[in-house]
Amino acid sequence: MPLPPRFEPSTLSGLNTLSGPISLEGRRVFLTGGTGFVGRSLLDYFAESAAQHAASFEVVVLSRLPEAFLARFPAYADQPWLRFVAGDLDTLPDIGGFTDLIHAAADTHRGGDRIAWFNQLVDGTRKTLDYAVLVGAIRTLFVSSGAVYGGAGGNFPIEADAAHAPPLGETTTVYGQGKRAAEHLCALYNEQHAIGCVIARCFAIISPHMPLDGPYAAGNFIRDALSNECPAIDIAGNPETLRSYIDGRDMAHWLCALLSYGVAGEAYNVGSDEAVSIAGLARTICTTLSIDKPIRVDPAGPTRPLSVYVPAIDKALALGLRVETGLDEAIRRAAAKRC
Repeated sequence: MPLPPRFEPSTLSGLNTLSGPISLEGRRVFLTGGTGFVGRSLLDYFAESAAQHAASFEVVVLSRLPEAFLARFPAYADQPWLRFVAGDLDTLPDIGGFTDLIHAAADTHRGGDRIAWFNQLVDGTRKTLDYAVLVGAIRTLFVSSGAVYGGAGGNFPIEADAAHAPPLGETTTVYGQGKRAAEHLCALYNEQHAIGCVIARCFAIISPHMPLDGPYAAGNFIRDALSNECPAIDIAGNPETLRSYIDGRDMAHWLCALLSYGVAGEAYNVGSDEAVSIAGLARTICTTLSIDKPIRVDPAGPTRPLSVYVPAIDKALALGLRVETGLDEAIRRAAAKRC
């Protein structure tokens, strides 16, 4: 089935001016990881596309427990364009062909057996790519991570074509190592099966679906700012660590654009190139939410290694993409569903 005409990105500027959602008319999309943090931002974007374009398309989401997910998030039930199917990466369903496949399922943080984690990242991707071949996908998007570049230093903002990688002997880098190996699998499958696979290396994201009790500084800071039980916002690591944040809707728009128009075999950074220190992020959250709370830094924090996790986004900009939502607005959106 042919892809839709190339989208024309908005030429408007302004903090709250968003490009219209890309039409998915005539497409059938299979999505792994659709019930997670990134996946739900994608589902919101697909709903926006359906509402604006009244398009005839279908998104099928793989879920271990669809009924439990829909009971928790009923807004995704009874959508005519959306279907959930029970299964996991070991039991992918035989339900016909798909024009597109998005593989976003992965544990971003996991304790315990690191070998099992590595296998989930790599073998799960291999099984999904086999599935893309089986269902005849024309386009495939692998949601990877900026962790493939390794940690820190003066190598950031890092270009998408940079060869930096986490040291092979550092077992704490299993997530980045697994994603990197999975990316190589994507290259092999592109070569042998022409599945049109594009790689999206996601950096830090702020969205209404971001967990507030997980390993994400932005989520924890918003939680502490909104909680009446927290007298302060606590920073555990080095307060000068640099991060950048892309809004969840912007991220979903970028992912959909990469699925449709990215160059097969290429990797694109997905994120903002505007750096903010962790201490600056905490202050911005307080200011944006009109919260007057002190910011406390763990005395051991400044002695911990300084890291920088900021992408260069030139390749995405060349596709007509841009960061459309400022950090303040992204924080307001993320906090709005928690109030």
